[in-house]
Amino acid sequence: MSANAFDWGKSKQLSVVQLLLATFLPSALAYIGFRIVLPALVKNGTPILIGWPSIASVMLFIFVLLAVYLLRVEAKQLGISLWARMCLKRLTPKEWGIYIALLILAIVLAMGFSRITIAFMDALGLNVPDYMPFFLNPRIDPANTDLAILSPNLTIRGNYGVIPLIAITLFLNILAEELYFRAWMMPKLSKYGAWSWVINGVLFAFYHSFQLWLLPTLLIASLSFAFVFNKSKSVWPGFVGHLASNFLFSILGLLALIAS
Repeated sequence: MSANAFDWGKSKQLSVVQLLLATFLPSALAYIGFRIVLPALVKNGTPILIGWPSIASVMLFIFVLLAVYLLRVEAKQLGISLWARMCLKRLTPKEWGIYIALLILAIVLAMGFSRITIAFMDALGLNVPDYMPFFLNPRIDPANTDLAILSPNLTIRGNYGVIPLIAITLFLNILAEELYFRAWMMPKLSKYGAWSWVINGVLFAFYHSFQLWLLPTLLIASLSFAFVFNKSKSVWPGFVGHLASNFLFSILGLLALIAS
């Protein structure tokens, strides 16, 4: 096998127990961070837009390091480069066009699920905790909500300092999701054949148990990104799709509020 080749079938497959542990141990860590540590910080006066990205960045950085370590170990075992094991496969212009178009469609579809998400919340009696940032609450329309309500204890207007903190968090989130859940985990589900991307997408959505109210939207996005990765065998479309959606719908939205 050449140093740059990676046959997914030769990756050590995960048992059901290992797969569940690989999904829900990180979920448990995130739950502790966002549902125990974050509310304690907010209660003690830390602004939500400072506390949330700070906690997320620390956990995601650890997550990224773990993913790179696991990928490096298996790359050595398989006798391939870390680049190859990270699924950083190059794509043709035609492939780029197809996969990015699919992800754009999925992102638009997921955004259109906001009403379904709210109906889901109502059916299960789910509410977004008040210590979570406003952009995670589908009931809130930021453009028509007072800034003091959106961000208690921290002035948003003119506060460009929050942009780098949010941007770092979003970038680490992309790395963690694509390297761990896609590049490391999905090749280890090859034994499930055509169902591998479905299993990966569903488990990734439920990994977000700490924000279960977003499950309908998360399922659409998770399945779409898993499908594209499974077809392309490359994390590049996921990276680009994530970057574009985060910039357009998170960073630009926050900038609009800051500049208002």
